[in-house]
Amino acid sequence: MEKTPLSSEEQQVVLLSVSRESRCAVCMGAHGLLADMMDLPTEMTEALREGDRLSDQRLEFLRQFTATLAKAHGRIDEAEVAALEQAGYDRQQVLEVILGIGMKTLARYSDQIPGTDGQPWPAACLAC
Repeated sequence: MEKTPLSSEEQQVVLLSVSRESRCAVCMGAHGLLADMMDLPTEMTEALREGDRLSDQRLEFLRQFTATLAKAHGRIDEAEVAALEQAGYDRQQVLEVILGIGMKTLARYSDQIPGTDGQPWPAACLAC
């Protein structure tokens, strides 16, 4: 994900939004810490943790799009994509959001394997 053109702030918006939608406490904690280490504003990190609106409108569109795409398991309509594009993102960045959702899905599924006690497997952790 870090090799995409999304800024580190945008990456955390995507990853925290997906983690929240999947109700993954491990991922929420990990990405919350990363956001803090990256000096993201505390109010932004808290809003992402709670699923609240972000004050930055462009990032809010990204948060909403990511959450909607994750909840709908990829089944969204053109209006959702158009709204994201109007916020200044492009089709390539739609694929980058899908990449973030895929990474978090891998991590979440790995966390739920019996015998892991909710501890992410190394391969899943490396994906994040």
